[in-house]
Amino acid sequence: MADQQLALEWLGGATERRLRVARPAFAELHDELPWDSFDPARADPDELVEARMVWTNGVFTEYASAAAFSAMNLAFLQCGAPVDLCAAAADFALDELVHVTLVSRLVMTLGGATPYVADLERIAPSPRPELSARMRAAELAIKISCVGEALSLPALTASHRGSSHRLARAVLDTLRHDEGPHASIGHWFLAWAENWMTAGEREYLGTVAGDAIAVYEPLWSDPGAAERVVIGNDGETTYRAYMEDAVEHRIVRRLAKAGVVVSRSVRDEVAVTPPVTRAARRG
Repeated sequence: MADQQLALEWLGGATERRLRVARPAFAELHDELPWDSFDPARADPDELVEARMVWTNGVFTEYASAAAFSAMNLAFLQCGAPVDLCAAAADFALDELVHVTLVSRLVMTLGGATPYVADLERIAPSPRPELSARMRAAELAIKISCVGEALSLPALTASHRGSSHRLARAVLDTLRHDEGPHASIGHWFLAWAENWMTAGEREYLGTVAGDAIAVYEPLWSDPGAAERVVIGNDGETTYRAYMEDAVEHRIVRRLAKAGVVVSRSVRDEVAVTPPVTRAARRG
């Protein structure tokens, strides 16, 4: 399948009823969020187009996350991971599909999606095929959970704190709610792998983590990120410093506790530093 315009469908009927049973909060979220609080006619046209572009991208990223957790669940099953761990991965894929419905509805409330081209056949990460089944699962656990989802929570939190409209804040708050467990399942896998993983395999996973961080790093390394101010744990900070701090505390240090040391060259490239407050910059 070549790149094509992203266009998601809804079947309805029996499948929708099944989703509502599996996720009782699904209907509540769609009924209780303040959907009528936003009036596109009162918004600045240029800002509205930008918001539609951002949230259209959000639809795709949530859809891609569902694909990623589905791939992780398959890898867990193929390596004989504990059944409840596999069930958690499958459940998290469903979380992400619920997110897709919420963000899609928000996009429609804003006036509709903007053009977005994607190749859905390449939507999920693929581990190196020559690896053992266990190491393929471990690689996906690192990339998807220990790095990707670990960075998603602080990014969503920064967006939530910077959002001025209560509908956007309500949607972001719903997305943030699930990210903690999503960022933990990789570490649950590493805890199970403690008895069989070798030192060489841990070293390899450290490289995987470093490479994954490097993929995300451009999102906060551009000049605008050094100027954008967010509210961090220690007060006001730049978005770049805020995300670099997240890399150090949510990824590097947490993986180190599991015996996985993130590649040093990547850590130097990311240049992890303590948050810089506005007062310090003025000083």
